[in-house]
Amino acid sequence: MKWKENKYRSILFVFMMAVLFLPLVQSNLDFVKVHPLQGAFAEPTPDTSFTTAKWFDGSYQDQKGEYLKYSFGFRNILIRIHNQFEYNFFNKLNAEDVIAGKDNYLFEEHYIQGYYGTDYAGDDSINNTMYRLQFINDTLKKLNKTLILIITPNKAAFYPEYLPDRYKVPIVKTNYDSFLKLIKKSGIDYMDFNSYFIANKHTSKYPLIPKNGTHWSMYGTALSGDSIVKYIEKARHITMPKAVWKNIRLGQGDMFDVDMENATNLMFALPGPQMAYPDIKFENDTTKTRPNVLVVGDSYYWGLVAGYDIGDGFSKSSDFWYYYKKLEHKLVSRKQLQDEIAKQDVIIILATAHNWGNIGWGFIEDTYNMFKGIGPVVVDPAEYANELDEVRNAIKSDPHWLGEVEKGAKEKGISVDSAITLNAIWVIDHKKK
Repeated sequence: MKWKENKYRSILFVFMMAVLFLPLVQSNLDFVKVHPLQGAFAEPTPDTSFTTAKWFDGSYQDQKGEYLKYSFGFRNILIRIHNQFEYNFFNKLNAEDVIAGKDNYLFEEHYIQGYYGTDYAGDDSINNTMYRLQFINDTLKKLNKTLILIITPNKAAFYPEYLPDRYKVPIVKTNYDSFLKLIKKSGIDYMDFNSYFIANKHTSKYPLIPKNGTHWSMYGTALSGDSIVKYIEKARHITMPKAVWKNIRLGQGDMFDVDMENATNLMFALPGPQMAYPDIKFENDTTKTRPNVLVVGDSYYWGLVAGYDIGDGFSKSSDFWYYYKKLEHKLVSRKQLQDEIAKQDVIIILATAHNWGNIGWGFIEDTYNMFKGIGPVVVDPAEYANELDEVRNAIKSDPHWLGEVEKGAKEKGISVDSAITLNAIWVIDHKKK
């Protein structure tokens, strides 16, 4: 009996040692294909090389430890197992800003804040923004250019019946309602997909907003893309290439329809309704007009690119400034802004309903100042970037100033880093003025 007991102990020991060494083997040989985690992450600590100096001052141990913390074998699988356990037993999702509503509908918290108006920007802020938009619109018309405001849907407003009860508060004022009321009076061209989607929620053949995604569905994106093209044609009195719908593929969640689900990094896919995926291609007709279009917008525009190929209907001189940044994530200088607007036929400001509390992300203010002749044109973007860094560092090193910026960021529903940048831009522009 004793030899059997020793045998089992030996087997158990070998098994435990194998389990302990497997992550090390995986780290070096990568013998099992592990899917990467999805979502936004901080940059991992880079690996370091051994030197005697680093060893004795302790920097090698510190950096190596931080590197191994985020790069050991099977880390992604273990994180997914952990996330699945917390979701199944505690209904907790380990993704920033993502919560599970009723019937396991996924929502981003700031969309809920936008729906209930707890992120309201204030009457003065909205009125000032609309005053600038009106001036920009009038100026662009004189230059034979068209400004179009596009309000994309808010998932919380589309599925209020699935919102968690703990978030419910009386709706007094929202950025969406206040802006829409003023936009209707302004005469500025606009498209309100938020109200359109809600009105067609129960009559649409396929879901317009996905259960496990945060944006419009790929089908809803295609419908919206068609509407945007037709609106531009009417506003500019032109005929653009036609988007041909070849067929519609039906299937479970894919692409943007499961972007929130992907960010939760669970082991198993979440259940969801059957979704529609149109196969669309713009006709290659050189007799049709492809306008120059600048889009300043949020992530909803990526859906129009991925699900509708809307860029194929625009000229090659068109551009997308994501949150008023170039795709390289560099700040837009005044000179770039001036040159870009000069070559465009259509300027679109596009954002989901909850983002209208900070609509334009500085684009509206800078364009207004440019047209008004306030402040000089920035000739050297590198020089401007250096000055911006200096002011940003000054804000961060001043506790009182930083506290005020953090307070403003919370009120506007934006990140502290974005608020620091916007404050730095304001300081530079007004200093030069």
